[in-house]
Amino acid sequence: MLKKIFVCILAAMLALSNVGCTSVPQPTMEELLEEVNAEHQEVEKGTINASQYVGDLVDQDLRWSYYPKEDPEDYDPEKILTQQQAVEDVTYLFDAFHDCYGPYEYFGGAEVFDATEKAIKAELQTRKTLIAADLERILLENLTFIKDGHFSINNKSPYMIKISFFFREVAFVKTEEGYQAADGRKVESVKEYDNLDELMKRSISPEGKLVYYPVLLKDNDPSIRLDLPQSCKETLIVHYTNKTTQELKAEPFQIYSETFLKTPEEYQVVTSRQNGEIPVFQFNEFDLDYKEEISEGAKVLKKAPIAILDLRSNRGGSALIAEDWISKYANTLVLTNRKIIDTKTGEFLRNEEDKWIENPNILIILSGKYSASASEMLIDCAYNLENVLIIGENTMGALLGGQGSTCLPSSAIKVGVENGLMSLQTEGDHFEELRGFYPDIWVPAGEAEELAVKLIENLK
Repeated sequence: MLKKIFVCILAAMLALSNVGCTSVPQPTMEELLEEVNAEHQEVEKGTINASQYVGDLVDQDLRWSYYPKEDPEDYDPEKILTQQQAVEDVTYLFDAFHDCYGPYEYFGGAEVFDATEKAIKAELQTRKTLIAADLERILLENLTFIKDGHFSINNKSPYMIKISFFFREVAFVKTEEGYQAADGRKVESVKEYDNLDELMKRSISPEGKLVYYPVLLKDNDPSIRLDLPQSCKETLIVHYTNKTTQELKAEPFQIYSETFLKTPEEYQVVTSRQNGEIPVFQFNEFDLDYKEEISEGAKVLKKAPIAILDLRSNRGGSALIAEDWISKYANTLVLTNRKIIDTKTGEFLRNEEDKWIENPNILIILSGKYSASASEMLIDCAYNLENVLIIGENTMGALLGGQGSTCLPSSAIKVGVENGLMSLQTEGDHFEELRGFYPDIWVPAGEAEELAVKLIENLK
């Protein structure tokens, strides 16, 4: 109900606009938060039969035997393997999948994994010898069905992830009659996109105004590193009611992370800064060695009426720190919307009922495609905390499985097979593996802090 009230208020306000973007009437911060809070409250843990993903129970000692106690042999892609060595490595890998991999049943269980193992070995039968790089390629080509953001083969992914392309040549506003350009032209349609509400994303103009821009999610090009620009070939053809059309082009996507922007000497795990009157706390790893510093940041931010948590450069780490941080900020336990289960024992690690937690202050979380794993667990918890705004790009989408790596004996190929854990989303589409969480307000990650501060100044 609150959401419908706000949409009507905002639509009426924006319907008055037929001039430039800088004159677009804006909601108050309270009205914006009312709408976003309503959207977040729609996300609930719900129910799911997680036991369907519990397979054969496996002894813990056997599971741990797959993980090297010492540094494994360095991988040499040119190492020559006999056919027998390659086949033995494949047998070892699929035994590890059965005994250790949390989402084993989720991705089809023995029926799928056994068939894949058989197909790989059949291909190896055609080769008397091969090099380690050949075996790596064969594994990558045959394991594309494992769509798990933590899974990798020598840090290479057999899947594609969803990246965001912004079309920001024209700012749009939402009215009772639909969308119109900020100069007053009313949108009749966009070619090949029937649902404009899915295409148009709440965003921030360069002046710090709340507007809408088209945003498309596309599979990344696996041949291009994410830290290099990727382009979107698709253009959007906008038809206006005045019988004019306009072709919009997307800006290139390039992943944002301080990992790529700073030298090792400049890079810091934990940093604090002020952006005007707003405190900004940033940590780039959920690292147990920095737990006290990270926790202290939560205590500092909770004292501020408006504060920013920057997770754009954070690839994850310990999920325990994620839950601890958001709970320290809220001064009470804040739970995830996910169910976490050890599929090799059937034991639930997280199965509590989620609750909506009141929060008198405003917490802005900056997100980007680099934000992953424990970062996403913190964001998931934040859906249960009042007055949180997530600003930036969709996140990585790495919550289904967990961290862990085994080393194939002969080839020394490192494969991300974690030890039994699986994290399940129960209802809704607010998160999807490899796509990640949607932000509440979409902006390129590299501009997120600057635009968030401008928006705050405008909506005060």
